[in-house]
Amino acid sequence: MPMPSTSRPTKSGEMFLFSPSSSYPRPFACVVDTEARLVHAWSSPIGQADPETNPPTWLRGWNHVELGPDGHLYAMVPLHCLIKLAPDSTLVWQAHLPVHHDLDFARSGEIYVLTEEPRAVTSRGQGHVLLDNTVTVLGPDGQVRAAHSLYDLLSTVPLLLALVDDVIEQHRAAGHTAVPGALAPRLTRGEVWARGRDVSLFLRTRPGSPSDVLHTNTVEVLDAHPHGLWAAGDVLVSFRNLDLIAVLDLRHHEVRWWWGPGELSGQHQPSALPGGNVLVFDNGRAHGRSRVVEIDPVTSQIVWEHGPDGLFCEMAGGCEQLSDGTVLVSDAQAGRGLKVTRDGRIDWAMEVTTSATARRSRAEFYRMAAIPTAAVALLGSGDRPARALASSRVTCRLTATTRSTT
Repeated sequence: MPMPSTSRPTKSGEMFLFSPSSSYPRPFACVVDTEARLVHAWSSPIGQADPETNPPTWLRGWNHVELGPDGHLYAMVPLHCLIKLAPDSTLVWQAHLPVHHDLDFARSGEIYVLTEEPRAVTSRGQGHVLLDNTVTVLGPDGQVRAAHSLYDLLSTVPLLLALVDDVIEQHRAAGHTAVPGALAPRLTRGEVWARGRDVSLFLRTRPGSPSDVLHTNTVEVLDAHPHGLWAAGDVLVSFRNLDLIAVLDLRHHEVRWWWGPGELSGQHQPSALPGGNVLVFDNGRAHGRSRVVEIDPVTSQIVWEHGPDGLFCEMAGGCEQLSDGTVLVSDAQAGRGLKVTRDGRIDWAMEVTTSATARRSRAEFYRMAAIPTAAVALLGSGDRPARALASSRVTCRLTATTRSTT
């Protein structure tokens, strides 16, 4: 049954934004209300990989979408470009960059986006081709203003560099090779390393994907920490394959705080809470069980945890605290959005499914994000073609809520 739609936002609270992973080759994004009704949609095929090349699922559609403060949609065509779409889906600008996983907006209007490119590094005396992750800063016009290598930043802390070297060594021990001498002819044009989805596809599909050591999946621009651990404008990032979250000072090229190894496993979407604590979705891929944890960064102790039986999202997903103090959990592989209270009660749950004709992806969506109801007023009503497409391809329904324990 198609998803019901409404032209008016309800008074029931937050709206939620997501992009179905299997919407390729004409991806779309949806805003739904708490009654699981479609409120707005965008769609555009710009930059999509040619279907005749049969790209892998992680190169299809939109890797991630964010609603900007101006009511425009920022959609990531994985490892190819970032596009800004007006509410009626017309293109405002396109930035040709190997973007992936996440972006955020600074108070200055700048856009912080994750990108990647291969580079030759030396790890414990041997060469290796690494997919370096970068925080690229764009102006409001989509033009690049700065780029910050995350490998270089991690290298300023010996313990963090050792984490990177340990992962590279594990690949070597397993026979997963990424040797500069062998790969450089495929990756370089003169002295300039090529980048983009073709190069990343080549590296990521090597046995064991030995170049994908960092796998950064979150960037958040921070306000100042109430106890001075970090300053306004620093960024919080998540390195999935290092089980590491960290706060980075991009201006002074320093690591301000880090946590995770030995506690996290393949995590997503850390975020700083107003009181200074950090919330993160621990996918738990090594343990077969996911959880949401809140950390006091002053003591590096877990102060709250929610991990009910049956919650396991090995990849993608996330969590964020809502304005009423509840936590929105993106159980992405199951296609569920959950609102969890601090006493462990699930008081809202929505399930997303795509049409049977769509090619299945590894997850129904990458992440579900809450947007203020007031933001819907900026969207207008010019989305009818996109809304018709979304209504025909995806179904949202409320599901029974259950009580759990923290």
